[in-house]
Amino acid sequence: MAPPKDLSVTESRYLQVTNIASVLGALFMLAWMITAIFLTKAPVVYARNALMALMFLMVLWFNRIGWRVFASVWLMVASFTSVLLFLFLLGYSSGVAICWFMVIILPYMSFPRKARMWAHGFSLMACLLLMASVLFQTEITVRHDVFDLQLLQVVNISMPGLICLLLVWRLSVLVDRSEDSLIAEQKKSDNLLQNILPEYVIKDLKDTGKTIPKRHRNVSILFTDFKGFTELVPTISATKLMSELNDIFGRFDELVEQEGVEKIKTIGDAYVAVCGVENEIPDHAIKCIRVAQRMLAYLEKRNRTHKIKWSMRIGIHSGPIVTGVIGKKKFSYDLFGDTINTASRMESAGEAGRINISGATYHLIRDVVACEYRGEIFVKGKGDMAMYFVRE
Repeated sequence: MAPPKDLSVTESRYLQVTNIASVLGALFMLAWMITAIFLTKAPVVYARNALMALMFLMVLWFNRIGWRVFASVWLMVASFTSVLLFLFLLGYSSGVAICWFMVIILPYMSFPRKARMWAHGFSLMACLLLMASVLFQTEITVRHDVFDLQLLQVVNISMPGLICLLLVWRLSVLVDRSEDSLIAEQKKSDNLLQNILPEYVIKDLKDTGKTIPKRHRNVSILFTDFKGFTELVPTISATKLMSELNDIFGRFDELVEQEGVEKIKTIGDAYVAVCGVENEIPDHAIKCIRVAQRMLAYLEKRNRTHKIKWSMRIGIHSGPIVTGVIGKKKFSYDLFGDTINTASRMESAGEAGRINISGATYHLIRDVVACEYRGEIFVKGKGDMAMYFVRE
């Protein structure tokens, strides 16, 4: 029987064990009924065992109609009734008292978490009845002497042992599945975190539950923006706009990952990435320029086959930066400092289809990358700044 869809994975595991226990209890009763048919002609014995089997099977129905806790209670009532009845009729020497051990552990396999107090109560009751059975074993005599004593012991000891084996085996399988599910969910969470935060930030959060802001002496920041984006937005549907941006930025994500550059965020149509924060490397500026070149090449190729033609400015600046996570909810990893502001100014002071870099970035790559000096250009809040275009 499939568990209800509104149950958690753990609760569905308990439900399955409860159903299995009820079926095994019914089979135990039916086994005794078949044995009785061959050894005695007392109809009352057949009826008693059939009735007990029916009691166990009713657990399946209660679970099916959603009476989850009541089903577990009914299973325990059937278990207690069957053991007490067998003790009363067959006596302590029949070995049926061994069933109390199974009844002691059964509540913790069947009751859902919200009814754990019921499990404690039934388990304690079974433990007390086991002690009472041992203490007063001489008083528990045979009242229905129709079976061979050795047969009684073989069936009453071996059958519960087999039932315990099956229950524990099934429970171990369910525990393994739960562990696999937990590992899979943990992997999903880790993958999600890796898409949001850098590795060293994730490690800090896992180890200490917090992150310490870090100052980096020299990194390079890449800032992009689409020309004419504001005018384009009213002319196309929201679905089309998001599809276009998702397609382009998705490819950008692949490019920065391939070049060892770290994506930071998107702000509307702007894309921000940085190189040199996680590992201090000497060629962080070159990596950013290489990514920028591949971004422009991708857009140029894409524009040949798409109706909407995208034109993008790119600015790069190098310098010190502070990184950290802000907020208690919806963590946001961000960059702080003048370097990111200057990178944004490099983008806005650039030209579509060109990579505009600052003098600080130029001095890091001038021996490797050919550039075109633009002169001193006025930047709001910065004054005149030397700028360079990367040659194609």
